[in-house]
Amino acid sequence: MRFDHDFPTVMVLTRRGLCSLAALAFAGSGGCLDVLNGEPARFVAPPAPVADETLGETGYELGTTDERVETRTFEVAGQSREVEVVNRVIEYHRPIDMGPLGEARGAVFATLCTPAVSVLGRTFNPVEDMTNREIAAEAQSQYEELSIGPEIDRRPVRILGEELALSTFEGEATFMGVGIDVFVHTALAEGEEEFVVVFGIYPRVLPGEEEAIVALAEGVRIDE
Repeated sequence: MRFDHDFPTVMVLTRRGLCSLAALAFAGSGGCLDVLNGEPARFVAPPAPVADETLGETGYELGTTDERVETRTFEVAGQSREVEVVNRVIEYHRPIDMGPLGEARGAVFATLCTPAVSVLGRTFNPVEDMTNREIAAEAQSQYEELSIGPEIDRRPVRILGEELALSTFEGEATFMGVGIDVFVHTALAEGEEEFVVVFGIYPRVLPGEEEAIVALAEGVRIDE
C-alpha cells in the first residue's frame, strides 16, 4: 500500500521519544551498576509486540522495529568495566485520510521494552518510577513541533496481567506546516524482568481511536 504522505511529527516523535527513554533508563542506572564484578554485564530486553489478532481487529500494521544498544564504561576501584543494555522499540501505524493532505500513516502505537537491571537482589531502572506525565514530557522533549497539554482522562487497562492506568493528554502536532489537534496516550507496565512503556498518538478527529489504543495496549505481550 502506498501513502501520499507520512505524518512526520508522529512517526519521528515516537521513535525519538521512546529511544530517548531507552537511553534514559540506562544512563540513570550508572550509580548502581558500579557494584558489579566479574565478566562484562549485558542486560537484554525481549521484544514487546502486539498480538496479531489485535492488529487485525484494529487495522494497525507493523511499521518499524528498533534495537537500541546502550553501552557505558564504569570506573570501579581503578578498573574500567563495560556494561551493555539492549532495549527494544516496536512501532505500529494505521493509515488515515488527512483530507486535502492525502492519506498518511497518522495513527501510531508503539512499545518500548527495557530490561530490569538486577544488582545484588535489587532492581534499578529509572523508567520504573516515571509517571505517565513524565513519559509524555520526555517524548515531547524530542520533537519541537509537538506540544502536549494537560491530562484529560485516565482509564484502567490490563497490560501483561497488571491493571494500571492509561493516561490521555491533549496535544498539537504539525503535519506539512499545518497544526493538528491530537490525543496522546501513555502507560507503564512491569513484567517479570522488564518494563514496558506503551505510547499512542493520533488526530483528535478520529472517532473511536481511543478504543483501538486500549485494545493494542491490552494486546501487548512479551516475546520470549
